[in-house]
Amino acid sequence: MKMNYIDRIQKLKSSLQSCEAILIEKEVDLFYLTGLKLSSGSLLVHAGGACLLVDGRYYELCRKSSPVEVLLLDHAPLSKTISQLNIGLLGFDADATTYQRFIELQAFSQKLQPFDNPVKRLRMIKDSEEIALLRQAAALGAEGFDFVASLLREEITENEVALELEIFWKRRGSKGVGFEPIIAFGSNSAMPHYRSGNVALKAGMIALIDIGVNYQNYLSDMTRVLFLGEPDPKLREIYSLVAQAQKAALSLCRPGTPIGQIDHAARELISKHGYGSYFTHSLGHGVGLEIHELPTLRQKPPYNTMPLEAGMCITIEPGIYLPGLGGVRLEDTIVVTDSGYENLTNRSLLQFY
Repeated sequence: MKMNYIDRIQKLKSSLQSCEAILIEKEVDLFYLTGLKLSSGSLLVHAGGACLLVDGRYYELCRKSSPVEVLLLDHAPLSKTISQLNIGLLGFDADATTYQRFIELQAFSQKLQPFDNPVKRLRMIKDSEEIALLRQAAALGAEGFDFVASLLREEITENEVALELEIFWKRRGSKGVGFEPIIAFGSNSAMPHYRSGNVALKAGMIALIDIGVNYQNYLSDMTRVLFLGEPDPKLREIYSLVAQAQKAALSLCRPGTPIGQIDHAARELISKHGYGSYFTHSLGHGVGLEIHELPTLRQKPPYNTMPLEAGMCITIEPGIYLPGLGGVRLEDTIVVTDSGYENLTNRSLLQFY
């Protein structure tokens, strides 16, 4: 699949009209702009184009595959390159640049200007090639869920399920898990960021499955809750409420809808039934090259007034967590389209085993 990296670099340049150049050094952003997996490197985007500065470990690889000019740091240090380009105002990513790097830049740049996640904001809107990869990642992720469901039986442990899932995905050509799977049995499901352990599944237990796969560097994310036999009536109740809350939020997912309004729709329904204090996280987040990207779906600035846009890939994942009993979270990944949304997760909700 052919990505248009030059177009992405041009968009970055166009979004930074207040400075003459910007330095990008975050690994995931370098990959997004060049298609190259580098543990270190500096992409300097300037008025005349762009150049990639790397050390000897990556020079030959980049020289063959980079969409822009490649310079060997030994021969063309960053200070020399900036001086030759006569850059007076240099922008940098305030979220990624270390203090030590900032001091270095001060030494050879006349003026510096910080930007807040400049590439991450570009990555918020996915192009057609990215959406195709996210669609494939979600399909493989859902197959992983089906596999997990087939494993569930009494005495199997959370760790055993997590291990078998990773093997399943790798055998199907993935790079592995997109994040550490959350396999939470019983009362462990009441902890949103629980780490899977050696707890064994028992009859009547709830099983929360929050999983995602890495497919060609793009990630999937989904959460489902399963019951092994008849659950506690309270868990049935909160399952129904969370499903209704997710449906209410999804019904608003279209271009132009403020993010705060979507979060409010889900949170209001849960709060109306007395469980508002048990919904302890944001409604969702962006997904792409990282499992948590922009935008964040919450009612607080700056996201509450941000409208959805076509090309955003986001999760919708309301939850209710009752300490000592269990929790329910239902999560779908969707792509906002011109007229609504496409649900990439493509799996039903309530299932009993």
